[in-house]
Amino acid sequence: MVAVVVAIGVLLWQQRTVVASSLAAIPPLSVAVSLLLGIVGAALPGLVWRGLLIDQGHPTRALEGLRAFFLAQLGKYLPGGVWSLVAQVSLARDMRIPARQAAVATFLTIALSIVSALVLAVITLPFALPGLLAAYVWVFLLAPALLLLLHPRAVAWWSAAAFRLLRRPGAAVRLSWAVLLRSCALLVLSWLLLGLHLAVLVRHVAAAENGGAAEHVRLLAIGVFALAWVAGFLVVVAPAGAGVREAALVLGFAAVLPAGAVLVVAVLSRVLLILADIVLAAVVGLAARATRTAPDAMHRRGQS
Repeated sequence: MVAVVVAIGVLLWQQRTVVASSLAAIPPLSVAVSLLLGIVGAALPGLVWRGLLIDQGHPTRALEGLRAFFLAQLGKYLPGGVWSLVAQVSLARDMRIPARQAAVATFLTIALSIVSALVLAVITLPFALPGLLAAYVWVFLLAPALLLLLHPRAVAWWSAAAFRLLRRPGAAVRLSWAVLLRSCALLVLSWLLLGLHLAVLVRHVAAAENGGAAEHVRLLAIGVFALAWVAGFLVVVAPAGAGVREAALVLGFAAVLPAGAVLVVAVLSRVLLILADIVLAAVVGLAARATRTAPDAMHRRGQS
């Protein structure tokens, strides 16, 4: 983490003129809109996790299920990449959900998120820049394979393989088409919103650097952000992909924007998404606590 902070600091200082102009190009209203998009985009995977628990025969109250998910999400900011899973399993026990079922729901949410992100990147990036469409036509060949991974039979196969790999024998996960399609739709919408969260910030920088807003910036932001998230997730030693996601964003926008400008947007995006996670955990946690204490208060008033 020290190395990441130092490297970012050095790059920002080397390109301080670009950094200053980029920060000045982003109005406060756009920052607020970007934060709102980030909050909604980060909230949707929580609905997927709760839906997967319900499909496995463990219905949970909305606020209780979302509280467990969003509080556990804060664990991703610790090195190791497993603390979010550990926290979700622990919080799920409070709802009388077996550890295996909670872990399966978490695993499926992550796996479907990765596949959905890659599918969205394959669809958007070749159209983001004219050169990409010609140079990366072969990328379209990945789309059918990625989509096949979302088939219920494929989910059953790779979930069973994962249990064997982890040496935790268990029955393969069998999802209904309805749950699978709803989960994928919510996750794709999540990636779209998170990509737009980045696009809101980067379009002002692109306008300042290129003299006008690039038409392709939205598609580019959606595809690059999805790939950057996957890259950051796979490097488990980096808390929430710190440094890795920023580097991937810089590389993704290298053809259209200088590194300093993209890094400013990437760091600002990181800060806003951390705020989004904190807001979600706080709001849902307080709401769940209020719903638990309200019946107790009514019961005490009835006794008095």
